[in-house]
Amino acid sequence: MQICYRETQQPNKICEMYDAASRKDPTNEEILTNLFMAHVRLGDYKQQQQTALRLYKVKPKNPYYFWAVMSVVMQAYHADEKLARMVTLPLAERMVQKFIDEGKIEAEQEVQLYLLILEKQEKYKEALEVVEGPMGERLISYVTVPQKKASLYVKLKRWKDSIVISKSHLRENLDHWLSIKNYLTSAMYLMEDGEDLTSSDVEYVLWSRADSSIPQIKEFLNLLMTEMKRRGKTVRGPYLAWLELYKMVHEKGQDADQLVGDIIELFVQYFRRFGDRSCCPLDLKQYLPLIPVQCRGDFIKGIWQIVGLEDGELPDTVYRMQQHISTILLSRHLGYHESLSSAEKLQLTTCFLRYFQHGMRFNIDPLPTDFLSNDSYVLLMAHLLYDVWVETQDNSRLLDVLLLLEHALLMSPSNFHFKLLLVKCYHILGAGAAAHDVYETLDIKHMQLDSLGYIHGGAVQATGQYGVASSLYDVTLRFFTVNYKDSVDYLSFTYKFGSFMKIEEFVEFRERLSSSVHYALVTVERMLLDILQSTAHPQMLKVISQMEIQAEKDKMDWRRMTDNRDLTAYACWDPPERQVSADLTTKTRDADLAFVRLRMLLLRGLGAAAELCSIDSLLPPEESKVNKSDSNNSTVNGNASPQHPLISLEKVTSELKSTLQCAEAEAVKMDSSKIIGAPLPSRIYDYLETNSVQLQLELFSLISTLIRSTADEDKTKAFTEVGSRATSILQSSVQSAIKSVLEAKCVSLNTRRAVFERAVNVVEMVCLAVVLCGVINNILESAKQAANKKAKRKQKAGSAQCPEIVEAHNKFMSEIQAIATELHTALGNLRLRISVEAFHSQAPLITANSIKEGTVCRVPAVGTLPTIGPDDISALSTGMAQLVLSYENRKNKDKGYSVNVSAKLSESYEDSVLEIITVLQQKMTYLDSTKL
Repeated sequence: MQICYRETQQPNKICEMYDAASRKDPTNEEILTNLFMAHVRLGDYKQQQQTALRLYKVKPKNPYYFWAVMSVVMQAYHADEKLARMVTLPLAERMVQKFIDEGKIEAEQEVQLYLLILEKQEKYKEALEVVEGPMGERLISYVTVPQKKASLYVKLKRWKDSIVISKSHLRENLDHWLSIKNYLTSAMYLMEDGEDLTSSDVEYVLWSRADSSIPQIKEFLNLLMTEMKRRGKTVRGPYLAWLELYKMVHEKGQDADQLVGDIIELFVQYFRRFGDRSCCPLDLKQYLPLIPVQCRGDFIKGIWQIVGLEDGELPDTVYRMQQHISTILLSRHLGYHESLSSAEKLQLTTCFLRYFQHGMRFNIDPLPTDFLSNDSYVLLMAHLLYDVWVETQDNSRLLDVLLLLEHALLMSPSNFHFKLLLVKCYHILGAGAAAHDVYETLDIKHMQLDSLGYIHGGAVQATGQYGVASSLYDVTLRFFTVNYKDSVDYLSFTYKFGSFMKIEEFVEFRERLSSSVHYALVTVERMLLDILQSTAHPQMLKVISQMEIQAEKDKMDWRRMTDNRDLTAYACWDPPERQVSADLTTKTRDADLAFVRLRMLLLRGLGAAAELCSIDSLLPPEESKVNKSDSNNSTVNGNASPQHPLISLEKVTSELKSTLQCAEAEAVKMDSSKIIGAPLPSRIYDYLETNSVQLQLELFSLISTLIRSTADEDKTKAFTEVGSRATSILQSSVQSAIKSVLEAKCVSLNTRRAVFERAVNVVEMVCLAVVLCGVINNILESAKQAANKKAKRKQKAGSAQCPEIVEAHNKFMSEIQAIATELHTALGNLRLRISVEAFHSQAPLITANSIKEGTVCRVPAVGTLPTIGPDDISALSTGMAQLVLSYENRKNKDKGYSVNVSAKLSESYEDSVLEIITVLQQKMTYLDSTKL
């Protein structure tokens, strides 16, 4: 029975079953254990506590008692902060203290739980006493005990103790960054109040002294450097410690150059040792703002001297090539590429292409899973070409990026940076199918479906790739569903094995996923796709009946929705102003959330409208049997009793109106195209421009009027007025799409994404209007049948349906049909244009016909770019063409994967238009059956 209830997603039934069994046999340990785990699945912490205490009374075992303690802690986790600190956490502390006083503490996990309770109450002194006292001896496998002591010393502001223990950690591990940070932080706080520990052994003093001045700190950092050399192993921590010290002194408003040392020399010191490692740019990136603007040129010249490459000289070793790459990346982050013109950026791209081709000699028989040592040159070229595209909107530069990355993937098939950038560039050009081909090679799984889903999920549907979107949504939803089930099992295991420190982590993880914005978006879009692709009214009703979209079942708390996107996924070495900022993150998250809310309300409106297709629901709420037995909206089995569908529809309509007003007021489109790591613009902007929501609101209003009105004249008037407004909105949106997008803008590749997004939105607008037309037709048909039965009982002849209503209804349907036909014709013309349009009219620099000999181009020093001539500009074309031909023969080795960018774009565009047309054709057939 437990398995049955679990698979049918009825965990509450499991609790009821074991609760009944425990009442029959209250001393059965196994039944009570299963009852406790059943409450764990539901997250009912109060019942967990009570069941665990019952277990402890039956079998007085420590694990059962601490299950109860942990259940109290979890009540505090979800309670109001004041209540948790005043009541819940003190209760948990007293429960553990009772066991301590009685000498019953046995396991390490019990001590860990006690520490957790004390720290949540900010009782750091008591926690430190536990760690340092007899109970601390039980923390055998608690590997972070030294770090725990150090963090408690910091929280207690015991700076001397913190410094001494941090030094002892560093003596064992010179590269322990957390200890370095704790040491420097504590020493800075102790700056004005220090007391040295004395010893005749100078080295002992340095390792055990509580440093309280800059000279003492510098002396200790020099000791770390000396010790590192003595041990013969170079590590990054001691070098970065100098930069961290400089940063702390600088933030205090003191003269860091005088107190710590020259900032340029500190950077150069680090670069000299680690400039050949990929970690170098990442390590130094956070400290680059410390370099004054007027000194940045000196910094770049200093590290160029370390690289030691003359003009036109290519690196002769991997070591020097990696130093060269690090130098270029740091230069870009400092903004030196920003000052270059588009022509100069193209020349620099040519230079990097030469270095990339030369660097291939350092990659002999690499494994398919390895990154190549010269891959960074490809990303630099791609970023420069992307910059030129942003500045000039010349789509040939974006084609260059695509072809460059496609061919680079043949050589380095595991480089996910290439793939992420390819997915974005294909989406910028509106090629959803091509983007999906690359996306599949990323092999995104598990949590990445949430954190990286934004790069492809919504964007692929916006290009009309309904089939791809459906399969992608199914995979994503399967992850969320399976994860929710699995996370419950993980929680059960943590209780069984006493891993109390992981319980909060698992609960938080589960809640973050269940309240994910992306999860909500995928859920709504998948259901709307099912409605969109329904081919007949009965099928649509069946599809909606299987969805739990009733308003009374809506448990979504929009205020607690979480943004789980990883916006640092794209490799980016741009200056800070061209990085993804907190403001951009917030605005894009709010835009997506507003879009999800609109779509969710629209879906609920469609569901309520579909429910009206039953005979009883066609009666006004006051006359219907629905809810008559429970008119006060009470609850049934803990859930809100069902409302009359019309009441639900009217509530949804009202909420949708207010949500739309807020969305229109707050939806200010941001131009984030220059930020390469930024997500694509939210779909809400074009969605609002098409007035799709206004159309659905008018149709919801028409449905409400048809049911509430008793006079045929009122219904006819509703068709005349409301129907006229609805068709006017639809006609205006379709005409706008045809004139401004489908005809005028489809020549440029840059606007293809806008073309398809507008086409998708307008076609969806028509399709959902057709669905609601089916509901309207059903309402009138049912009303006609009811009226005929009534007329027969009264022995009246003739039809009971008012001819004016029939005429108004059929006229409304004919207008919708005419608009749909007009849109269908325009889409057919678009398909023809895309099929015959030649991409080479916007030819990229990458062609196989522009091959000629070219010389190696030097990478110029900052601010000293040479004069650019025609030969320099054509050199990029030459190099790209050589790259194409050099690796053309590798296509056969990569089964099923093509690098023909033009073909991929053409096929993707044709597939998109065909899918959009197919959906529209289905709804046009659907519409033919809705006339009386």
